[in-house]
Amino acid sequence: MYLMNFTPTVSIVMCTYNGAMFLEEQLQSLVQQTYPIQELLVFDDASVDGTPAILKRFADEYNFIQLHINPKNIGFNKNFEQALKAANGDLIAICDQDDIWVDTKIEKMVKGWKPKCPLIYCGALSFVNEVPQQYSLHPLYRQFEGTDARKIFLRNTVSGHALLIKKSFLPLVLPFIEDVMYDWMMAVTAACNGGVQFYPEVLVFQREHRNNATLQSGKQQTIAQQRIAFKKQRIEHLQAFIKIPGMPSQHALFAEKLATLLTNSMKHNFYFHLFSFLLKHRNILFNYKKRKIGFISHIKHSYLSTRNV
Repeated sequence: MYLMNFTPTVSIVMCTYNGAMFLEEQLQSLVQQTYPIQELLVFDDASVDGTPAILKRFADEYNFIQLHINPKNIGFNKNFEQALKAANGDLIAICDQDDIWVDTKIEKMVKGWKPKCPLIYCGALSFVNEVPQQYSLHPLYRQFEGTDARKIFLRNTVSGHALLIKKSFLPLVLPFIEDVMYDWMMAVTAACNGGVQFYPEVLVFQREHRNNATLQSGKQQTIAQQRIAFKKQRIEHLQAFIKIPGMPSQHALFAEKLATLLTNSMKHNFYFHLFSFLLKHRNILFNYKKRKIGFISHIKHSYLSTRNV
C-alpha cells in the first residue's frame, strides 16, 4: 500500500492538440476510473480542430475536469510543464490524448505502490483499430525497476502514459530539457532517488495511428539513418543523465564512458572498443532482454549497436 491510514489524492494531467479523432474514447476511460480522481487537468495547446468542443462538453458534465486552452501554441514541453505545475494531487498520472485506460488503472497502481518509490508505471500495449480482448505483457522483454539506472541507459521501458508520480518528485525533473525524452529522464531520476516500481499488468492501451509521433518516428529512415539517430539520441540523453541529482558517481562515470565510446564510434563503421564495452556490461545494458539464449543475443546487439551502416 502507498501509506497506511492515508488515501492519496490523484491528479490526471493531459495535454491535447488537434486530437479530436480519438479524444472522446480516452476521456470516457478516464471518467470511469474506479479510484476517485481529485482533478483532471486538460491543457489544450490552441487546437484548431474539434478538440476544444469535446473538452468543453466533458468539463460541463464532470466538475473535476479543469480545462485550460492556450491562446496560442506554445509547444509540448512548455504546455506539459505548466500542466504538471498546476496539479494539486499527492500523485500525478500522465495521460495521452489518444490512448485508452483500463478502468482500474489508478486504483491498482495506488494500492500496489511502495512508499519509497517516487514513480510507478504499469504495462502498456499498442493497438491499431480495436482494443484487444486478450492480452499480456511481452514475454521476451523485461520492464525496468529498481535503483540501477544503468539498465535503462540504452533502452527505456518506462512510458509516460503509464506513469504515476509523486508531486514532491517534480522539482527533480522540471524544467524539461529540450530534445531529452521526459519519461526517460523521469525514470533515471527516480532510479537515483528512491527507485522505480513496475506494476506487472497491462493497464494502458496505446493507440497506433499515422499522427502518433512516438510510434511513427524513425519509420521513414533507412537502417543506416536509424543507427546514427540512435547513437546521437543516446549520447544526448547520457550527457543529461550525468547531471541528475542523486546519480551515484560510479554510474555517472559509466554514462560518461558510454557516451564517449558512442561518440567515437560515429567515425567508424565498426568500433571494437564500444563493442567490447557493451559485451562486458551486457547484463546491465541489455537487461530488458529475456531471451533464453542470452549470450548470443547480447553479442548480436553489441555488434549492431556499434555499426553505422
